[in-house]
Amino acid sequence: MERWDDAVTAMNSSNKEPTVRNATVEDINILAALGTTTCYEAYFELDPSSDLADYCARIYSPENVRIEFEDVNSTYFIAEISDRAVGFAKLRENNHVDCLGDRHAIELQRIYVLERVKGQNVGKAMIARCLDAAREKGYDTLWLGVWEKNLRAQGFYEKIGMKNIGTTGFNDGKNDFVNFVYAINI
Repeated sequence: MERWDDAVTAMNSSNKEPTVRNATVEDINILAALGTTTCYEAYFELDPSSDLADYCARIYSPENVRIEFEDVNSTYFIAEISDRAVGFAKLRENNHVDCLGDRHAIELQRIYVLERVKGQNVGKAMIARCLDAAREKGYDTLWLGVWEKNLRAQGFYEKIGMKNIGTTGFNDGKNDFVNFVYAINI
């Protein structure tokens, strides 16, 4: 069995590039754990703790992740460094927002990376895999919604060439939020 400090060293090694693979049904618990952890990390300073915890518990429960995973409109990916799951992404087909006009677009509904590996090209690797999958499915645009207060994520999306093209609403079950819609031509 690998020792904890050896595993951390392997993950933090700069010569280890992230890989991205399609998730399988055996990954439901990994997706649930990554979802809860990364969502809470991303928003704990911006959202009331109890509201955020309730949202994470509901959306990222293994039961709910399984339901979403089995939806024919969903495709999940897991990012790994040294065989350790460090992030995930979810594409969702057949969801459209008005600001997209008549574009044949697919939504990048979720993309999250563990804080400890940010800056190691995990997000870029997942975006690249999602763009490839979108092309394979015949889409011409990839879009996502990002909370108007999540400046760090907005900066990342702009850095990789996505453009803010409008807004859409988001409700966490208790609160209404404004999301900016970012899109990129494929």
